[in-house]
Amino acid sequence: MAKSRIILYLLLVFLCLSPHAVAQPETPAAPTDAEAKAKAESDIRSRLEEWKAEIAADLSRLSGYTSPDQLPEGITETGMNSRRRVLEQSHLAINRHLLTLGELAAAKQTLAVSRKAAADWKGLGEGTPRSLLAVDELINRRESIEDKQASNRSSLAVFESVLTGLLRDSRGAEEKTAAALKTYEAGPKDDPGALWKLEAARASQRLFFIRASGLEQGIVAQKLILEAGESDLALVVRQIREAGAGAVFTEKDLTRVKEASEDRQSEIRKETAAARKLQGKAIADHDAALAALAKIRDAENPDPAALELAQLNSEAAEARLKSIHDIVDSLDSYEQIEAFVPDAYEIRYRLVHPKSSSERKEAFTALTALRQRLDAWRIVGQNEIASVSADIGKVESRASTFAADDARLVPINRIRAALWDKQAVIQRAHQSVSGQCRILSRWIEEYGKKEGSAWYSSAADAFLSAKDAMVSIWNIPVNSYQETIEIEGQKVTQTRYVSLGTIVTAISLFIVAYLIAARISRRIQQLLVWRGLIGENQARTLRNWIMLVVAMLLALATLSWLNIPLTMFAFLAGALAIGVGFGTQTIIKNFISGIILLFERKVRVGDIIEVDGINGVVSEINTRSSIVRGFNGIENLIPNSLFLENRVVNWTLNNRLLRRELTVRVALDSPCQKIIEILGEVADRHGLILKTPAPIATFSHFGDSSLDFSLYFWVELNDKTNGLVVDSDLRLMIGKRFDELDIHSGITRAAPAAEVSKQPGESALPSPSKPEIP
Repeated sequence: MAKSRIILYLLLVFLCLSPHAVAQPETPAAPTDAEAKAKAESDIRSRLEEWKAEIAADLSRLSGYTSPDQLPEGITETGMNSRRRVLEQSHLAINRHLLTLGELAAAKQTLAVSRKAAADWKGLGEGTPRSLLAVDELINRRESIEDKQASNRSSLAVFESVLTGLLRDSRGAEEKTAAALKTYEAGPKDDPGALWKLEAARASQRLFFIRASGLEQGIVAQKLILEAGESDLALVVRQIREAGAGAVFTEKDLTRVKEASEDRQSEIRKETAAARKLQGKAIADHDAALAALAKIRDAENPDPAALELAQLNSEAAEARLKSIHDIVDSLDSYEQIEAFVPDAYEIRYRLVHPKSSSERKEAFTALTALRQRLDAWRIVGQNEIASVSADIGKVESRASTFAADDARLVPINRIRAALWDKQAVIQRAHQSVSGQCRILSRWIEEYGKKEGSAWYSSAADAFLSAKDAMVSIWNIPVNSYQETIEIEGQKVTQTRYVSLGTIVTAISLFIVAYLIAARISRRIQQLLVWRGLIGENQARTLRNWIMLVVAMLLALATLSWLNIPLTMFAFLAGALAIGVGFGTQTIIKNFISGIILLFERKVRVGDIIEVDGINGVVSEINTRSSIVRGFNGIENLIPNSLFLENRVVNWTLNNRLLRRELTVRVALDSPCQKIIEILGEVADRHGLILKTPAPIATFSHFGDSSLDFSLYFWVELNDKTNGLVVDSDLRLMIGKRFDELDIHSGITRAAPAAEVSKQPGESALPSPSKPEIP
């Protein structure tokens, strides 16, 4: 009401300052606020039309100034442009004000209709029970009205804030107009410059008034719309309350849901098929754009402008192709999302008509899982919308650098249109999944309350009984001990008990403290290894011993904090002394051996070794023992002392190269040189055989009924190379080549070559005693 009075006051001030104002007779008694408001609302439309005509006349008059020399003295071209801009903005503000008056009338009509609907509704009437689907529709309508009301309240707050600023600017414009009028009246009456400035000030004041008045009418309309929304919301709440009482969900309703969902999926499939048809044309356009771009680039002196335009056309074609591809993917996702609807209603049907309590719980769990899946889809949709919005923002920023008649705007507009199409489809899918998420959340809340109410009372009783039982168990005495204390100079011995709860607390505190210490020590270990201050295996060994000391200190601290004396564990001390006597010798020997291994680094994690008749890969080196994983997958626990006391073969001590041998026997009449060439050719063709050292094919010796040839080749031992597979590949390749040349052969078993030296270029004879290494 205060803002309305301010606008009426500004209107009166403006009318008084208008050049068309004439002397008025003696002012009658001031009208009331209601009368002034009613008269202002009745006269505002006619006054706006008058101003509209005056503005058109002023713009026509300003168009007569064709050069700055024709302007009044003291008026520049900038001043004329500023006045023309104010008049043009006033013309737009008047049109908007007139539209607002129409919106105000429509808002009044909407409010009247809402009030009449609320007054005329007498209930749903007697009849069969309402379907839950009808209740769902009413609830969806209520939520829609609530969302719209929240949006309207937010808009109303913004409008009122803007109106406050406009009223402040209007008062400033009023002061400028009064100053211009004072200057005009004080100067010569025929000063065109002063008159120009006065008219410009009045035009600016009028613009602020029109904007403030239009915004105030819009605020009134917004309040009426909010009032109508509250009336509609109250009616829907009444309808939900009556329809929800005794609502049922039948198999017929479930069938209707499935049919409706199938119809929607069918329409989506049609839309997807239409989008797929557009992909062919988009691919052809993209190829044509690329060809045009390549043609311009291949020219001797390409025109930079034509080249840039061709690049933009290529980008537009690519954006269109990608947009159609993304639209097809989004529609496929949309169809999958729509397929969730029947599943959700089937789960709801089981919740409404459960055959047992276990089935009801299973249905509720399934409903929660479906809600989580849809929520993941919703988050993905939000991210895609944000990504497309960012791309559109980039295109808009790029387009703002071009003039309106620039040819480059054509491909830019095509890119923008492609992104808009993509955004529209993604938003449809996102709105669908968001709506389903909201419905499922409402069901989960509704049926969760029902699920809880069925067993809440009995569960509460059971919880109290269980609590009393747990307290009794917690206080069960496990052990007792004598404690001597001094009271007033006299020693008193009393018996104390250690309960089960005390022991559980001690164990829990010890475990928590140990885990925290282990995490801290692990971080320190990683930091030391990362900085290269110590090796990984040495760091692990050091950490294990430190954690042993920490465990002992934590045990003592825990017992001390809980006032549990060490005398309770006297029996453990005797057992520990016996164990130390028997086990110290072996433990210390293996521990020292482990430290020597870690610092000497002759055996490392990942090495392929042979020790004590066991072949395999070293997977761990610990303080007492190490783990060697055999090639058959069996893990062998080997004491560390065996690595120092026994003979150890380390196949990967200095490098991971291994020479292997393949022997071939052929008929006596076979071409020797050709066979050597075939063996070398096959070795060169295999991708896992090393080129350096190069493979060697030799004629071994004459047999009784065959000629023997040997192929020596090198492979690298790693997780990608298996010597047995390489041998098999070579046999297959050699056999194929022999079949092509009709050479009769027999390929013998291969064994890894025991090289004399593993340096490239040096030869070595195979050792039959060397074990098979895959």
